[in-house]
Amino acid sequence: MTEEDTVTKLVHLGLTRYEARCYITLVGLGTSDPRSVAREAGIPHPNAYDSLGRLVRRGWVELVRKRPALYRARRPRVVEEQVVGELDDLFEGLERLYKTTPASDAELVYTIRESKNVMSKIFELVADAKEFVLMVGPWDSISALHLNNVLEDAMKRGVVVRLVTDAGHNTLPSGVRMRLGNPVAFDLVVDGSVALISLPDFSACGWVDSPAVAQHLMQFLELLWQTSKSVPEKEAKA
Repeated sequence: MTEEDTVTKLVHLGLTRYEARCYITLVGLGTSDPRSVAREAGIPHPNAYDSLGRLVRRGWVELVRKRPALYRARRPRVVEEQVVGELDDLFEGLERLYKTTPASDAELVYTIRESKNVMSKIFELVADAKEFVLMVGPWDSISALHLNNVLEDAMKRGVVVRLVTDAGHNTLPSGVRMRLGNPVAFDLVVDGSVALISLPDFSACGWVDSPAVAQHLMQFLELLWQTSKSVPEKEAKA
């Protein structure tokens, strides 16, 4: 398998291409500094520094020393166990969603493919929110949606917006309640009646318009919310 193939497979697991290149490079270099990683990976130094920080938050990389910064890749086998555990949690949620769907109502679960269609549906669901929005997803997924305007409009209507993500919170609209976690997919519940689960690149999603099913996903997301790291309000503002 070529290095580019490895990068592509890591992207499918939710990494950005820069994060994937940084991790692969750091595995080969051992303990190293951001500038050396950037040079070997062939990416700009600021992007390498940011990517390494996100990899630390994901648990793929360890910060050995702060000043000057030195990083070390976590052993691939350890990362594999972490990713498998996260995927198990994800598919456990999907299994609960599947089991609560009445067999006689197969049309209750809708599948959407292609990122533009999935993102359009997410935008639509958030725009229609009346009470609350709870989202869980990697920051790269959240930022790709460009939801700031629709979130601001929702909050003006009194909608409570909560988000569990891994970084980038300082660019969110003021009023979004945010916590830090390590999500591997994008999940959304709106008003306790609509639920959506998507791949992080939005290439495909499943969504339901059913309070009974939405409540099951809501329980899972509430657990993620409760176990995620809280962020002071001033840090969550733009």
